[in-house]
Parts: sequence; C-alpha cells; structure tokens
Amino acid sequence: MWGRRLPYKRTKNSGRTLGSGATKVNAALSSTTGNAQEVADAVLRIIETPAGEKQLRYFVSSRNIGVDEINALTKQVQAKVLQGFGLAADTKFLKGKAVGSV
Repeated sequence: MWGRRLPYKRTKNSGRTLGSGATKVNAALSSTTGNAQEVADAVLRIIETPAGEKQLRYFVSSRNIGVDEINALTKQVQAKVLQGFGLAADTKFLKGKAVGSV
C-alpha cells in the first residue's frame, strides 16, 4: 500500500479519474447517512458511563462493518506499545469519581 498509486483511467474531458476500487469505496462511504438519534443515544450512554469504565473509541452505527473488531485489536496493540514504553500505568483510567464531580 505504501508508495503505490491508485490506478487512474484517462478520460477525454477530465484528465485523470479514480480507479474503480476507489470509486466503489467513495460511493459506499458517501451513501451512508447518520442517524442523529443514534448519536444522541451514544453520547448519553457515554456521559452516564462511570469514570474509569469509558472506552477510548466509540463507533455509532446500526451497521456492523467491522469497526468493533478493529477497535478491539487497536486496544490490544495500544496496550502493548504503552507497556513497551513503560507508560501503561501512567495512562490507565482510574476508577472512581470523574474530575470535577461532586
């Protein structure tokens, strides 16, 4: 992937255009519409989550496109990197009251 260029097709009028793979990805991403209620519900769940139990990443969608699996893997890799640099204990979320809470 690094250093590779997307395949371009020459057209008469517009010069270069994206290859069919990039066109499909662009179409898939632009066809997804967000649901404002899903976002509001997710924000409320995050706010109500006790301090120390919040995740670093949240994905809001009724479609399962593999993001939860990516986030789980990212969490594992991030933990190993932080441990390797000796920062795991310094970056742990502490259970208890949130900052500024009464």
